[in-house]
Amino acid sequence: MTIHKKHIQQINDELYDIFESSFDEIFVTDANGYVLVVNSECEKNYALKVEDFIGKHVKELQEMGIFYPSATLKVIESNQAIELVQKTNSGRYLHVRTRPVFTNDGHLKSVISYSRDLTDLMELKRKVEEMEEQLENYKKELNEAVDLEGIVTKSEAMKKVFSTIQRVASVNTTVLLLGETGVGKSRVAKLLHQLSTRKQHPYHELNCAALPEQLIESELFGYEGGTFTGAFREGKKGIIELSNEGTLFLDEIGELSLSAQSKLLHVLQDRTIRPVGSTRAVSIDVRIIAATNQNLEQMVEEGKFRRDLYYRLNVVPITIPPLRERKEDILPLVYQFLHHFNTVYERNVRLSPKALDAFLGQEWKGNVREVENIIERLVVTGEEMITLKDLPFAKEFAIDPPVHTLPEMIEHVEKEMVIKAFEQHRSSYKVAEQLGISQSQASRKIRKYVSDSTEH
Repeated sequence: MTIHKKHIQQINDELYDIFESSFDEIFVTDANGYVLVVNSECEKNYALKVEDFIGKHVKELQEMGIFYPSATLKVIESNQAIELVQKTNSGRYLHVRTRPVFTNDGHLKSVISYSRDLTDLMELKRKVEEMEEQLENYKKELNEAVDLEGIVTKSEAMKKVFSTIQRVASVNTTVLLLGETGVGKSRVAKLLHQLSTRKQHPYHELNCAALPEQLIESELFGYEGGTFTGAFREGKKGIIELSNEGTLFLDEIGELSLSAQSKLLHVLQDRTIRPVGSTRAVSIDVRIIAATNQNLEQMVEEGKFRRDLYYRLNVVPITIPPLRERKEDILPLVYQFLHHFNTVYERNVRLSPKALDAFLGQEWKGNVREVENIIERLVVTGEEMITLKDLPFAKEFAIDPPVHTLPEMIEHVEKEMVIKAFEQHRSSYKVAEQLGISQSQASRKIRKYVSDSTEH
């Protein structure tokens, strides 16, 4: 073989490498529409071998359902380049650019098509459209929610609670809020105050479980100066007196000692208080709203809570259901807290549909408070788009990674061999020769493995 022939062979090899290594499918027919040559990308697009195309007419391939419509036929009819989207027999979508090639005297010589697989893009577009539709549905659900002075709900159970609140807010009666920790009892207490005729007057809260027993009475009723070591010389008003003409919310009422319960009963009956260490009675006008997550009836039977105080407090009981029993309230709450904390921290954090679905799937043992805490954490620490992996409870939705199967291991070894051979020779012809495979197989594997490794 002469040097000239070797040079021509080298050029042909390089052209073949370019032809086979193209990310686009290249499809060439003669002027009549008979297939002359295609690259191996066709095998992926149509699930047929290269040799199945050679010599066939594009009209025959179209009638067989291999692809539709045929861009080549349209170019032969019009002698003009066109672009179209084509669907294949394997369910893939291709963006086809087809152009005519003419002889020097202007006659049609051949038709060349370049096709790029758009299936992943179209699937991505479909998913984006689904996400947008899902988000719109969530927004519609949010718009259907009832908002009462900043507390949102969509559930019938909470709408009944709202109805009761609106009826009793303006009535100067004691209210007992019942429900698990975190359901929003303090929010309801504030709402009762805001809707009442006392809204222009003080509102105070006291968590009865947060103070030691020896301090609870002085906090509630106040004390005279010099009553005990560490007391203010001039004395101090208790929270009941500070709430005069307003509302006092006593959370965890079941934690009061029997002694404090007795004095609170006296307040409810006589509308007076007696500060610790004092003999004087102070008249007060205060509305008491109490709350507990305990079973007060059982505590009464066990002698841990005064029966008469229980009856005084239990004039209007309002039970707030846990979040797991009103799942339709989760998304309105999520959006409410998201808007609030985005405003507070000057962020623009959003949740993906899958993240929202994860919120719906949680049991929320900590109820509304737990949702609020998690949203605040995500707004403070998260990216602008919160996905499933960003959620603190994401592990509950994680899928176990697949074990290495024999085909996976074989593919791993094959990849290493192809990459090593290509780095050594930089030619699909030489790679094919070293690995004992055809050149078209070598080109496909180089495109698959070498491109992947460089992209990653």
